[in-house]
Amino acid sequence: MLLGRPGFVRMAAVAVAGASCLAATACGGITAASLRPVPSIRGAVDPLAGLPANKIAAQANANAEAAQTLTVTGTATDSGTSFGLTLRFKRGVGCAGTVEYPGKGSIKLLVIGKDIYIKPDAKFWSVTAGAKASAITVLIDGRYLEVPASDKNMAGVAGVCSVSKMLNSGRSVSYTKEAVTTYRGARVLPLKLSDGSTEYVTDTSKPEFVRAYAPESSQVGPGNLTISVGAPVTLSAPPASQVINESALGISPAPAQPASTAGPSLT
Repeated sequence: MLLGRPGFVRMAAVAVAGASCLAATACGGITAASLRPVPSIRGAVDPLAGLPANKIAAQANANAEAAQTLTVTGTATDSGTSFGLTLRFKRGVGCAGTVEYPGKGSIKLLVIGKDIYIKPDAKFWSVTAGAKASAITVLIDGRYLEVPASDKNMAGVAGVCSVSKMLNSGRSVSYTKEAVTTYRGARVLPLKLSDGSTEYVTDTSKPEFVRAYAPESSQVGPGNLTISVGAPVTLSAPPASQVINESALGISPAPAQPASTAGPSLT
């Protein structure tokens, strides 16, 4: 058993929980794409054959933590709510990405250090702000909304931009090796997690995560993620002209609530 590894599907859900609490009423269903079986590779040398599953997962985890950049794209589920997401991490800087709620809008998220910026689209505001949506859209005028770190609903957002913190949440999972197969033309080793999800690592002496998949029957709910370790990521804070403070919209920071129920308080 490997301690402190929540699995990438669960990690992705945690990563967008801060944004989800602002978009509670905009959440909608999405079905993770089914995993197409690919033929196993027979007779090939497996550099990971002599290692147990937990050690392989630990090595892949360490490689992800040490990487200067990491990108995660696909679908995940949080508290029964599924969403599409793209998250790009840069070690020591922050992260950026988009959370999509099918048919109900999307939110762009940008964290640079402790500075948090979000940019909900017009459809999101129309769902969450009701009659005030048009006025808010005009006031924001395509700019990022700067959210203070003191807003309890956003308190954990900056933290999720640390890959190390997310990958070491204290949760315990066990791993089982499955047959070596291929993904996008490369040899990969599937690692089945005790929560029902499967993570795929490169079948090399330096294993790296490339994919995570969870069926509806898994403990974490449906998820289907592509993971790129070391892919180019550039992060920079938006210019002041493209930022408006949360207080300008009359949004009252509310006590922290579960991501599935909390939402913006428009006064």
